[in-house]
Amino acid sequence: MRKVLSLIAIALVLIFTIALFAACAPKTEPTPTPPQENQEEENKEEEVEQPQAEENEISEYFPLTQGSTWKYKGEGNEYASFSREVLFTEGNKAQIREDNGGTVSAAVFTISENDIIRTFFQGEAYGETNFLDEEPTENTVILKTPLEKGTKWEEPNGIREIESIDETVETPAGEFTDCIKVKITSTGSTLYEYFKAGVGMVKREFISGDTKVTSSLEEYDIKE
Repeated sequence: MRKVLSLIAIALVLIFTIALFAACAPKTEPTPTPPQENQEEENKEEEVEQPQAEENEISEYFPLTQGSTWKYKGEGNEYASFSREVLFTEGNKAQIREDNGGTVSAAVFTISENDIIRTFFQGEAYGETNFLDEEPTENTVILKTPLEKGTKWEEPNGIREIESIDETVETPAGEFTDCIKVKITSTGSTLYEYFKAGVGMVKREFISGDTKVTSSLEEYDIKE
């Protein structure tokens, strides 16, 4: 009897020991997601939330190669139709002549990696005088980086803001996609300008009360 009890005791000890080792054995934990992977996922979400224009240089939205021309069809005003031509270029500067049938004007633009600025304007310039070396008469930023929705800056006549970077614009010259839409807000009026990479301005809309004047691209010839 004593031998049987001894065997039972030994068996109980073995059972207890096995149970104890099982309880103390390390548990297999799930492998945590590396922080870098989580960060990459967050960055991807941010990229979706903040879309940007295609990686075009800002100069592509306002080509100023000598001899390039644009013709716009107007509605709402007798002077809404006009034509443009790049007369002179030198370094990062170019001079455009604009003719709306009533007057001919001259404007000089300066281009950099970050912005396009109109630095000179003369309301009546009927000849072909070169104004590239004239002293600046203004500092109107036409377009600036970053080329993304929400970019905003002040100009002498109001505030400009990139309202969209993926506008589709219908014009007599055709349909243009992925256009940058710039809103110019001033006292009593709003002006919208649409720019297409490789083409330039494809449409302009002026709105003041019940008045709406549009100028849409009809023909263009961009020189290399």
